[in-house]
Amino acid sequence: MIYVALAALLWGLGGALAGRFMGEIPPSVLIPLRFLLSFSLLLPLVLRSPPAAKEWPQLLRVGLALSGAQAFYYLAIHATTVATGIFLQYLAPALLTLYALLRGERLPGKALLGVAVALLGAYVLVVGSKGFTASPLGVAYGLLSALSFALYAAFSHGLKTPPLVSLGVATGVGSLLSLPILLGNLPRVWTLDPGDWGAVAYLVILGTVVPFSLFLLGVRTVPARNATLTAMLEPVAGAIFAWPLAGEPLSFEGLLGGTLILLGVALNRR
Repeated sequence: MIYVALAALLWGLGGALAGRFMGEIPPSVLIPLRFLLSFSLLLPLVLRSPPAAKEWPQLLRVGLALSGAQAFYYLAIHATTVATGIFLQYLAPALLTLYALLRGERLPGKALLGVAVALLGAYVLVVGSKGFTASPLGVAYGLLSALSFALYAAFSHGLKTPPLVSLGVATGVGSLLSLPILLGNLPRVWTLDPGDWGAVAYLVILGTVVPFSLFLLGVRTVPARNATLTAMLEPVAGAIFAWPLAGEPLSFEGLLGGTLILLGVALNRR
């Protein structure tokens, strides 16, 4: 579980920094570049240690789920707000818990309580008194983002392929799917300045390659439900890092929401 927690910390750090140097790059440019550059970094590893033939179908499903999680998340925050998009995406552990119950899996009462407490904490932390601002379309995108993230975790469970190689295949799928969008936005790519490219480089290395590899390393040995719940530490980390990096001090809602998320994660540990 430590690998998933480290991934969440890096995602949270990226979120805290995003407001400082990523505001000028539209999602139609940022998402394809994120996939393509990540894939370019990881391609040598995929070629040197190609996955076993029997794992390719599972890896392709991982890539499709990752692509959906990223695309629908950005569509959700475009149609609503960043806070709403984050909250909706982190309904993933609730979806996985519901799926486990429908399959007849018997879950401990404290695990169910942990999911509920963590979701309440996420609402308090990222939505709070501002209220839930969302259009029906934005909610639909957010729910699809949660479903995609849940599938990403579920499909990744049990993979034997090394995490960096697995992520290389997954980002390759994302690159192929987003390539037409990138080609249609090439004029905007050429206008990026050195600061923008520095932001992209950070997002590729410390926002994608490292944390997603850590997440893949963690989820191969723990249930997807537990992994996605632990990943809910991301908004907690983002709120903490935003204090020194973006000058946004922790509010009472932030402290309360973060505490509830930590309590929910602790309750879900077996």
